[in-house]
Amino acid sequence: MAKRVRSLFGMEDDNAFISLPISRFKNSIETDPVIPLIIVSLGILLTASSGSWDVTNHLLNRPETFFSPPHAGLYSGVILVLFGSLITYHYHRHSSKISDNNNRKPLPTYLRLVLVGIVMLISVGPLDFAWHTAFGLDGLLSPPHAVLTMGMVLCSIGAFLGLISKNNYYGRRRTKTNIERIDNDDSYSMVELENTSSNGTTIHDKRSSLYIIVSITAIWITVSGIIHMVSLPFSDTDFFNFNPNPILAGLIATLCFPFLVSFVLFTSWEITKKFGVLSATGMIFIFINLVTTILPNENLVSTIPFYLINMIPIVVIDALLSLPSLRISSSISLSQTQKKIVNVLVGTVLGLIFFMLYFPLIAHTYNEVSINPQPVWPSVTASVYFEMIDEMYPLLVISSIAAGILGVVVSSKLTSQVLRDIHGRIR
Repeated sequence: MAKRVRSLFGMEDDNAFISLPISRFKNSIETDPVIPLIIVSLGILLTASSGSWDVTNHLLNRPETFFSPPHAGLYSGVILVLFGSLITYHYHRHSSKISDNNNRKPLPTYLRLVLVGIVMLISVGPLDFAWHTAFGLDGLLSPPHAVLTMGMVLCSIGAFLGLISKNNYYGRRRTKTNIERIDNDDSYSMVELENTSSNGTTIHDKRSSLYIIVSITAIWITVSGIIHMVSLPFSDTDFFNFNPNPILAGLIATLCFPFLVSFVLFTSWEITKKFGVLSATGMIFIFINLVTTILPNENLVSTIPFYLINMIPIVVIDALLSLPSLRISSSISLSQTQKKIVNVLVGTVLGLIFFMLYFPLIAHTYNEVSINPQPVWPSVTASVYFEMIDEMYPLLVISSIAAGILGVVVSSKLTSQVLRDIHGRIR
């Protein structure tokens, strides 16, 4: 019976069932080279999310084993990153030989970042084992964890840059593609002018938006991990006390978190110019934080409605930027002053919500600099946090607004430069 089925599909060879999926996967990569980079970003998302979950388990004093779910997710994520990195490298070498008469081209910047990052991720295993052997349990900030987090950051940034470069963001399936340059506030928009298949265009546009959402969220999660690492008081162990100075930790959180929120969300809009991308990016971040830091603590389940309110300002900003009169591709253009006012408004709102977006871990950081610090046990985390909203958050408003506006300004300038470089290479 099995032979009849195989013969029906032209698979008399016993290895056909294995070779066919591999062949299809290989063809899909050759026609859409962003696939391995998306695998890298997904692997980073899984690794970073599992790391956040592991931190929560430590706070809850849950028994830790090598095969715990957070560890399984972390190791699985690293495997995905390694798989995607190797395929990306293989594809680059293969395409270089074809286009340059078998002469190897230097590795592009995005691929260098990915490869350096995956080397760091792989090296963490033996480094972490040696650290635990010598010093027992480690804190959040330790050499192995620092190497792991920096490796994730490099991989996520490299994958993101690769996805928006001309060789990857524009798939080979698009047979006739031009780039329209929009000279408006020194910005550039990647707009597809021609394509032989309108259906193919729609599919590609949807995939492109999804790629940006996944890859930029990976950057958001990993950079947030670095900020948490140097601001949370979770690094005092029997041998070392790597806890940051409380004032310095509070300053880092106050300036870096609102900047990062504003920068990432505004960048997601700047690259795609599509309604929904900014909202989807924020929604994924909220979902990951909800699953990894709130739901595991039964004492925080009642705060879920409060946390989900964060979606309201994010969607409002997305809608504001997506109004026809604000879109860069619209025939209606705003004056420079009006655009600056809109950007200031966007930066203000996105900067202000950082204190709510990073609940509940942010409570541990600011508790250290509060007038009356108290133990932030899992059962009292919510009450401590909501006291901070009344007492401490008003003191952070001005700095949050300034950092949020700066994030929009830096995002606008940096994104324009990146897209300009892509436009120049394609021409």
